[in-house]
Amino acid sequence: MEVLRRWLILLSVVLMIMQRGEGQLLENFYANSCPNLESIVRQEVSTKFTQTFVTIPATLRLFFHDCFVEGCDASVLISSSSGDAEKDAKDNLSLAGDGFDTVIKAKQAVETQCPGVVSCADILALAAREVVVLAGGPTWEVELGRRDGLISQASRVTGNLPEPEFNLDQLNTLFARNNLTQLDMIALSGAHTLGFSHCDRFSSRIYSSPIDPTLDSSYAQQLMDACPQNVDPSIAINMDPETPRTFDNVYYQNLIGGKGLFSSDQVLNTDPDSEPTVSDFATNPGNFNAAFITAMRKLGRVGVKTGNEVFMMMQKGKGQLSETFYRTSCPKVESIVRKVVTEKINQTFVTIPATLRLFFHDCFVEGCDASVLISSPNGDAEKDAPDNLSLAGDGFDTVIKAKTEVEKSCPRVVSCADILTIATRDIIELAGGPSFKVELGRRDGLISKASRVTGNLPDPNFNLTQLNTMFAKNNLTQTDMIALSGAHTVGFSHCSRFANRLYSFSPSSPVDPDLDPTYAQQLMQACPQNVDPRIAINMDPATPQTFDNMYFQNLVTKKGLFTSDEVLFTNKASQATVIDFANNPGDFSGAFVTAIRKLGRVGVKTGNAGQISVDCTAFNS
Repeated sequence: MEVLRRWLILLSVVLMIMQRGEGQLLENFYANSCPNLESIVRQEVSTKFTQTFVTIPATLRLFFHDCFVEGCDASVLISSSSGDAEKDAKDNLSLAGDGFDTVIKAKQAVETQCPGVVSCADILALAAREVVVLAGGPTWEVELGRRDGLISQASRVTGNLPEPEFNLDQLNTLFARNNLTQLDMIALSGAHTLGFSHCDRFSSRIYSSPIDPTLDSSYAQQLMDACPQNVDPSIAINMDPETPRTFDNVYYQNLIGGKGLFSSDQVLNTDPDSEPTVSDFATNPGNFNAAFITAMRKLGRVGVKTGNEVFMMMQKGKGQLSETFYRTSCPKVESIVRKVVTEKINQTFVTIPATLRLFFHDCFVEGCDASVLISSPNGDAEKDAPDNLSLAGDGFDTVIKAKTEVEKSCPRVVSCADILTIATRDIIELAGGPSFKVELGRRDGLISKASRVTGNLPDPNFNLTQLNTMFAKNNLTQTDMIALSGAHTVGFSHCSRFANRLYSFSPSSPVDPDLDPTYAQQLMQACPQNVDPRIAINMDPATPQTFDNMYFQNLVTKKGLFTSDEVLFTNKASQATVIDFANNPGDFSGAFVTAIRKLGRVGVKTGNAGQISVDCTAFNS
């Protein structure tokens, strides 16, 4: 009994520690469960940084805004179809999409190696450290072990973030609520050496009468030139006018020179209680760096969830979609798209396989963001990659025409990515396949490069391991992969994609022995050697214009067109699923619906990420 009593006391202490919300973090938290975590995040942040410098201030500011509201729990990343999530609060609307995109992409990369292990909150904390280092700032060990929050409400933001007009007492009060000292506050303010601000955040300092006397007169004039009255509210300027792309101590030198952008910046130098620290940091970069590291580690402990307080949101950036996303803003979007798709199919059946393949190719490269639709005068867009040159024009035309019609009813509301998703569902149903509800709310991507396609699409000669590895990168299982392969029941292929199976399979057997001899002969007649490369044939020789389970029956009888098709039957690890789908069309339809919905969540942009394209073939100007 005494042993049990002591055990219960120990358990209660442990539970109290776990619920305290701060401090239960370890630098080596993922040493065993995800040992490559930090290198994965570093690589993704570096890649994003090469695309745009905005990655740095956007990610750093995102971390601060996240921690100061519900604690460091990634709740700021949540999207809501009702527009009432934390990110939708007025004070968060200016958070740049590149910060969100950095974390989402890093999360996707981490999930491929450590599924369901690492929280989005920890990924954001690591990314914040990485952007500081990339900008020339100090490095430090990041404490890990946070779990993601379950509350994200715009109403809870008000009063929890510093205002640009705050005085020293207001700043100290707000930071103290998060267990941060005045020294921590001044050090964290140094992150403004990389920040930017929209003009309306400081316009009162330059257009009131008189101009704020703590502003250097020349700097005030520069601000007026950059931000004239009634300027476009989207205009933003650097907070550090001297070295805006370097993490250094020039921010404090600027304060001494009367060049603090916000009143809350300049007050750090004008108030005698904080002025000595500003002077110290301005002249001693080592002191600033050390104080910044201490403050960032303390900031990273604010309100953290640990232990069993909440569950991790494994699909951050991939699941903030809703079947009713456009119920109010564009209630007829699905009927509009259905009408266009139906008309297009009446013109040519190619619409069906072309649209379905277009959706797959789009999602597997940059995520389901319609980046495959972008045209480039330089021929270097995603669609120009060798693996995409065979995408039939009818798929592109279907989405473009549907977008044109949707814009007439709902201008600048519905993304091209969502239109492609709806069109994909419709062509499956119109070909005789299952219907299903489509999750919506995607935004269109801002990157479309041919160079990023290589290695992201399955090759017709892939074996089962290669197929599984590629699909797993997109959080799709072997069953998902086999089910999605069933779309080849309405597909077609150019002869060059499988010619090696007919004419040069191996020195001892020019024809692949896994091909039915009669089927092989049919293929040779349709695709003689040196045939016109534009010639294409159906992938399903039995029912090529019907979405059914015949594809799997073909595999059982050695009539899979690609090696990557037939291997699904010849490999014992996948054969049972093929036989099940061949014999039970209901099983195939159910698995296909599950897989296509999962595919539609891959790498989606939501919230403030990406854009709503006006023209699906071009980025908004």
